[in-house]
Amino acid sequence: MKDIAKKANTMYLLEKYNMKATKKFGQNFLIDLNVVQKIVDCTSIDQQTCVIEIGPGIGALTEQLSYRAGHVVSYEIDTRLKDVLNESLQECTNVEVIFQDFLTVDLKQVVHHYKQHYSKVCIVANLPYYITSDILEHIITSQADIDSIHVMVQKEVALKLTDVSYHSPLTFMIESIGQASLDMTVSKNVFSPAPRVDSAILSIKMEKTYNPLLTKILKQAFTQKRKTIYNNLKGLFLENTEKILNECGIDLKTRPEQLTIEDYQKLTHYL
Repeated sequence: MKDIAKKANTMYLLEKYNMKATKKFGQNFLIDLNVVQKIVDCTSIDQQTCVIEIGPGIGALTEQLSYRAGHVVSYEIDTRLKDVLNESLQECTNVEVIFQDFLTVDLKQVVHHYKQHYSKVCIVANLPYYITSDILEHIITSQADIDSIHVMVQKEVALKLTDVSYHSPLTFMIESIGQASLDMTVSKNVFSPAPRVDSAILSIKMEKTYNPLLTKILKQAFTQKRKTIYNNLKGLFLENTEKILNECGIDLKTRPEQLTIEDYQKLTHYL
């Protein structure tokens, strides 16, 4: 089907297959072709790019990605959408839909496979709000050779993740591998059903390989955000905590969000 994102086409497909968005999977279908095309414009994909999409829904974004990319691999958890996607994407011969929970995908292996055929691999997705952080963490910590990430998230989340004064385990993970930017805002009115809040396109340019030891340090450091870094890291470094923090030049009374990514990188050397 041409121009799936047009409201009339979306409604036709949903009614034909008696489909309704489910809260279980955080589904909100895009119904504005202009917005979908602008989302694709935020990326740098071309015929030498393989796009990995998470949650194609009924294929609105997938279709537009297929016109620009060399290949599109879409992971969908909702098997109810098989018949819908078979019809909506039947003309998109460079699209491969895999019905699997993206969080169980061996992303490093998948990306390695497609890098044999394409010069770039990018992730583009309209993410379910309830699982945004888990998916971003899965992508970053996979150590996959990804060039960039472009995802639709809650506007509030995008603002936090691009605010240099806001710190969390996820912001430190992002900072350790690249740079995040808010590329465009998206009104809640271009979705069906409409969510309660506006969205935004968050882009992350991947510049470095992730250090897996960082996850262990960050999770422990932020165990209790109101406690000092010394109290939180005692659960990891035990009686050596004070010595390690002193060697890293970190004040024992500092709170976890006050440290820098360089501080956390230093701490990984003691694991």
